[in-house]
Amino acid sequence: MHNADYLELDGRLAFVETWPGSRPAVFCVHTAGQSGVQYRHAAAELAELGFAVVVPDLPGHGRSEPAADGPISDLSWYAAWCTRLIAALGLERPYLLGCSIGGSIALDMATTMPDLSGVVALDPSGVLGSDGGPPPRPVLEDSGSPSMRDRTYFGTVEACGRSVPAERVELIAQMHCREDWHITVSDIHGALTHDIRDALADITCPVRILAGEDDYFVPPSRVRRIADLVPHAVYELMPGIGHYPMEELPDFAERFDHWVKDFAEVVS
Repeated sequence: MHNADYLELDGRLAFVETWPGSRPAVFCVHTAGQSGVQYRHAAAELAELGFAVVVPDLPGHGRSEPAADGPISDLSWYAAWCTRLIAALGLERPYLLGCSIGGSIALDMATTMPDLSGVVALDPSGVLGSDGGPPPRPVLEDSGSPSMRDRTYFGTVEACGRSVPAERVELIAQMHCREDWHITVSDIHGALTHDIRDALADITCPVRILAGEDDYFVPPSRVRRIADLVPHAVYELMPGIGHYPMEELPDFAERFDHWVKDFAEVVS
């Protein structure tokens, strides 16, 4: 039975959705500025395949209360928060699944959590830090720029893959417009400054890192660079898919099931 409830963590309320299952839990981390609603289809379908599923809203996102010190611009802070949440829920050997900053957060968590069943990172947008100098802190907007809603809407449309039907792209874009840009710009700054290259060698669990061929935000070449630094990681390029595979792919749960079955073969 699907359950949605609040859990107190660090003195604030976190909104967490759960589905029971006989297979290890899949802990799902959403993208910058968004919420667990991005897994609204994938989570239920993963549960149908027998997985327990946990989908939190990160602090300040969706229905979760903000962090005590305001918007977070450090993905490693989110990783530590997620690790504490997993401990509070008593999850044993979960899979970590994340997209964009969520993929980066999942990889960050794996550097300090040896007891995992595996990590599936979709289009991770951090990990390598800035390729140039320190990035300027993002600004909200000015009078000469499009509205933040328009940036999100049209940016999402552009970031979806060419194989995704137009009506599905429209729905994804409409759903993505429910965000707080004070949170989003902090998340983006976190992605631009997140550098855990030196810790990637500490990951011991199976890892699959995937890139959407049509990703407008994170070039596949950058994702491949990340995969090359993670021990035993498998890299996969998804043709015709963009930045949001768990929303774009109608068979995402079945693909995830295949990926983790590959994990079992690697371990054996």
